[in-house]
Amino acid sequence: MRDPREVIKGRIDARINRQIHEAKVKARQKAEGQARKVVAAAGDKAKKKQGRADEAPAAKKKKMGWWKFGDKEGEAGAASGCPGCGAETDPSWKQCPYCGNDLAADAPAPAGQPPLPQGGPARGPGPELPAMASNRTMAVDISALKATKKEVVGWIVIMNGNQKGTDYRLYPGKNTMGAAADNDIVITDEFLSSRHAMIRYEDGRYELLDAESTNGCFVNDKKVTKEELIDNDSIRLGRTEFRFKALY
Repeated sequence: MRDPREVIKGRIDARINRQIHEAKVKARQKAEGQARKVVAAAGDKAKKKQGRADEAPAAKKKKMGWWKFGDKEGEAGAASGCPGCGAETDPSWKQCPYCGNDLAADAPAPAGQPPLPQGGPARGPGPELPAMASNRTMAVDISALKATKKEVVGWIVIMNGNQKGTDYRLYPGKNTMGAAADNDIVITDEFLSSRHAMIRYEDGRYELLDAESTNGCFVNDKKVTKEELIDNDSIRLGRTEFRFKALY
């Protein structure tokens, strides 16, 4: 059995590590929040500037009279108006410079000719033209795009061999380890069984359990079949050595 004092010390160290981790997360979130505020303020400033630029043509239109075909008294018919926005236009213009309305389509048909249908000239035989794609901005629910992330409760890091430095995350519940590809943690070691061991996290406790492996499991150089883990424990499966790190 492991010394209870050692277990208690390990849990205290893990709790201190968790508090340090949470403090770092809060500091990072605070910095990200301040950065978002700066970006939002810059965006609002740009929008206000664009809004003032967009108001310039509107101010010009307000100075014009409501009579869209020129002076009522002596210049009737001297200037035409846009049916879309009412702005004064020149008869030679094919498009309104203010609202983009097609003036050629709205122009009256010459005498003796029937007006064109509302939808434009009839299309003769031939392939149908594809519909124009809309360039409207659409709202997207960002929360719906975020994949559900599992809570990380710890890590194990390989300390030797070709995979030295490789780390694996541990999640609540069972984390299977072995040479087979269907394990949660796959280790390339010919001395490992296909399903060698399992690290389980439940009720705030970490446990290493041997899955009836051929070469056994070792914690701090002691062969075990079931052992509670604490932060910085050394684990050996086959010829692969791990360092265990607890987050809670």
